[in-house]
Amino acid sequence: MKRILTVLFAVLLGGGCAFAQQDVERTTLLKKGMEVPEFSVRLLDGTTVNSADLKGRVVLVNFWATWCPPCRAEFARLQKDIVERFQGQDFVLLPVSIDEEEDTVRAFLEKKGYAFPVAVDSGKKLYGMFAEKYVPRNFVIGKDGKVAFYGAGYTPEEFDEMVGGIAALLK
Repeated sequence: MKRILTVLFAVLLGGGCAFAQQDVERTTLLKKGMEVPEFSVRLLDGTTVNSADLKGRVVLVNFWATWCPPCRAEFARLQKDIVERFQGQDFVLLPVSIDEEEDTVRAFLEKKGYAFPVAVDSGKKLYGMFAEKYVPRNFVIGKDGKVAFYGAGYTPEEFDEMVGGIAALLK
């Protein structure tokens, strides 16, 4: 009986993972090789980032939320593994908070000591151009303005793969 339950659990877990991956694919609107549509988003400092200004640079668009534990784990790596590593290169990090008030995002950034620019997309207008659900979501855009990599969720291995992909695009 114990063996049957173990096999049943493994089948259900595997099926659940397969369904989750299919749902991520289904809800990803911009896939590898697709051109990123024109957009603009306002940063917390009041400046605006336009997609046209990003052409010719590698861009990491990171959708996240302060209430999301995997987002917070991933965010902890952004300063050292992304900002510091690619500083001075043709690279832009564009973290975009969804479903948040600006004061909540500011308080989170201040408490954690993050100093890089962050945008707030509380109406999910920008997010809705890229995906339908799930955070964190990462989209790496190549210098040609096309999606080079995308992912949902956070694992250290996938994050490392993304960092390596960014480095390769910058060569």
